[in-house]
Amino acid sequence: MSMRWIRRVRTGVLAGKALVIGVVLLAAWLRFSHLDQAEFRWDQAEISKWALALGRQGQFDWIGPLSSTGLDTFPVAIWLFSIPYALSTSPIFATGFVAAINLVAVIGCYFLTCRWFGRAAGFVAALLFAVAPWAVIYSRKVWHTVLLPPLVLPYVLTGWFAFVRGRRWALVAHVLALAALVQTHFAALPFAPLTILWALIFRRRLDWRVVAMSILLAALTFVPYFVVDAQNDWRNVRRFVEIMQRPATVDANAAYATWAITTGLRLDWLTGPERYPEFVAATPNPRWLFAIEGGLAIVGGVVALWQAVRRARTGLDDESAAALMAATWLALPALFLTRHNTWVAPHYFTTTFPAQFILIGWLVAQARRLGVRVALAVLVAALAATQAHEVVSALRFVATHDVGWYGTPLAYEIRAVQTTTRLGQEIGGAEVILLAEGDESRMYEMPAAADVLLYGEPHRAVDIQTALVFPSAPAVYWATYEMTPGEEWLATFTPEVTEARIPLREGARSFRFYRWPGGEPAILNMQPLPGGPRTWANGAQLVGYLLEGDLRPGGTIHWTLVWRATRTPTEDVWYHWFNCLVDEQGQLRGQKDGPSLLPAYWRAGDTILNWFDVAIPPDAPPGDYTMRVGMYAYPAIENVPVLDARGSPMEEWVEIGPLRVEE
Repeated sequence: MSMRWIRRVRTGVLAGKALVIGVVLLAAWLRFSHLDQAEFRWDQAEISKWALALGRQGQFDWIGPLSSTGLDTFPVAIWLFSIPYALSTSPIFATGFVAAINLVAVIGCYFLTCRWFGRAAGFVAALLFAVAPWAVIYSRKVWHTVLLPPLVLPYVLTGWFAFVRGRRWALVAHVLALAALVQTHFAALPFAPLTILWALIFRRRLDWRVVAMSILLAALTFVPYFVVDAQNDWRNVRRFVEIMQRPATVDANAAYATWAITTGLRLDWLTGPERYPEFVAATPNPRWLFAIEGGLAIVGGVVALWQAVRRARTGLDDESAAALMAATWLALPALFLTRHNTWVAPHYFTTTFPAQFILIGWLVAQARRLGVRVALAVLVAALAATQAHEVVSALRFVATHDVGWYGTPLAYEIRAVQTTTRLGQEIGGAEVILLAEGDESRMYEMPAAADVLLYGEPHRAVDIQTALVFPSAPAVYWATYEMTPGEEWLATFTPEVTEARIPLREGARSFRFYRWPGGEPAILNMQPLPGGPRTWANGAQLVGYLLEGDLRPGGTIHWTLVWRATRTPTEDVWYHWFNCLVDEQGQLRGQKDGPSLLPAYWRAGDTILNWFDVAIPPDAPPGDYTMRVGMYAYPAIENVPVLDARGSPMEEWVEIGPLRVEE
């Protein structure tokens, strides 16, 4: 053996290692670059709140947040996300955790493919996985399904050892890995029939006593969830039965979604269909190559199935068995969800990563002729280059363009939090009042995001479309919604800090800020309540009102209630005001109901304004009218009584009038 030959081998090995390191660095750059441009919408905020409660407060739960199907999720995702949130409250850090474990998935893809098909196949699979647009996009947000690719690899590897190599320990580990996947997200449910399929194919290599024990152990991990469900009147079981009883749909949506996330096509799901043509025009790219990638994955799967059929009689060798496992891994989620009772979302198919790239790597490694191998290598290199360019361009586009389908990048919200902190410090410390579309963080995006971004800091949200609150203590207002009459009203009491304004993408919207020194606002034209303030049993105290608009038949009046909070209600309900305009005979001539302020956000000493547009019917007779004002708990529609001076329930409403309706 000559020294020249030895040096060539060593050089080749070093070059191979350098290429693999290059792939890992490329994958890391795509996943970690500009993490502050990641979106942070309601789903991300809701998961983060649960994870913060566990990681920071030790609040342990056996169920997770509600899923889009109406089922409570299992808690595994919350447990995993509690790890980064135990170390930092920053959602950017949690997003980095997602990027890190998905980078580990790329590395795991390389080693798994190397074990199955050799280094060349491993390099191709890892490279394509590293740059796959949807794999990168789904590696950059806090979400349940983004955890699946890193967890799928142990499931597949233990399946290999269990079913192909017949290792008993691996069978137990595999079934437990399956349970962990399903408890991470329901999108992993197709892996249950996949495991059954593998068990049937390799049944002669299994110890069925270990199979029974494994199933029993996995079933035990589901017990806490169902114990909680039993305590809640089997809400999830009943919901699941309800879903299963719906008319089923059979279509190709699941297959198409698998195709799309394999190829990196359909980035209009990211940019939105309205702006996708603009993105395409701004980023020339041979996207036809992406379709070739999908074709290669299909060819790899077909060849794997054909080879398995051919060798079934004599027994599958390790390579054929591995190729068969990769092909069924890719195909079964789409087949399973071809018939479905709920919406089939594209992100459900992150479970297929990186099976499609492993099949392509195997197919490239199968090439025997030098010319074919070189052509495939060039094709793979071109694919990697164009897809890396595509994903970088797409992420840059949604970070700089006002794309409704992609939430406001975290960088803007982090900067807004820093601004509120600075403005609050300038007035000696202050709570943050978020002016948003909605105030309930369990329902609305910005209040949910603020609960995470302002974790540990005093803050609350106000639906600026219906309410405005003036606390007795200093406050900083952070306006996140488009300009409304309510915010314009706020500006008359305390002007905007214009130098702090933060324009968002393309300047289409902005974050705006106001400072309130605290105390009672001097509200011009406010009419005090006849007979003095009146207090309801929930602690709301009505002090006055404003009447504007057209007080005549066919007109609309702008009716504003001015009230104070005397305490913070502890009950988890909504309180709504009702405003009933009645004529001299007591006949209802107009009514408008609406929410007060989220009770959990009432603070003693607050002055709150709620406004309502009350339409007067055209046939209403002129005369002296009365406005009956009261409150009820929503959605139970239970009246809240008005209290007398001794604190005893006295009446159901207060009457304000006379209000003269002219012809």
